[in-house]
Amino acid sequence: MLVEFGGKRPRIHKTAFVHPTATVIGDVTIGEHSSIWPGAVARADFESIRIGRYTCIQDNAVVHSGDYYEGKKTRYLPVKIGNYVIVGHNALLHGCTVEDNCIVGGGSIVFNGAKVRKGSLVGLGAVVPHDVEVPPQTIVVGIPARPLRALTDEEFKNIQMQAENYAKLAKKYR
Repeated sequence: MLVEFGGKRPRIHKTAFVHPTATVIGDVTIGEHSSIWPGAVARADFESIRIGRYTCIQDNAVVHSGDYYEGKKTRYLPVKIGNYVIVGHNALLHGCTVEDNCIVGGGSIVFNGAKVRKGSLVGLGAVVPHDVEVPPQTIVVGIPARPLRALTDEEFKNIQMQAENYAKLAKKYR
């Protein structure tokens, strides 16, 4: 379902796929060959959400612009998701940045101001707290997320291949 909010409508590239049971609200841009799967929500009511090319937001994942409060002041944070990113089932991306060629594992959380740098993997169920930065090409696990090891060159290449495979699957659904 595509929903206008605050005078802003989602912008979906013609090659992207949004499943009929997914919800995309407000100032959301979805790039070419990207996909939003059943039950996923991208809600840009506070700030924008930008989803790059060949990016897959899997079933029941939630992407929401962030809000946090400093005294009497409210700050809003956009969500930026790069190219060739896989956001696993039931993950939460809230007011954060995920750079190109990353995997955010199922059930994990990346929270306000956090940055997942290029080629990194956030493990299943891991929590990347407020303003934490995951170094490039690193696997992080746990609560709070901590580095486990560097990704191998083969693992790094496989992220793009996995993202391209989801784009092929989405094409079958379109």
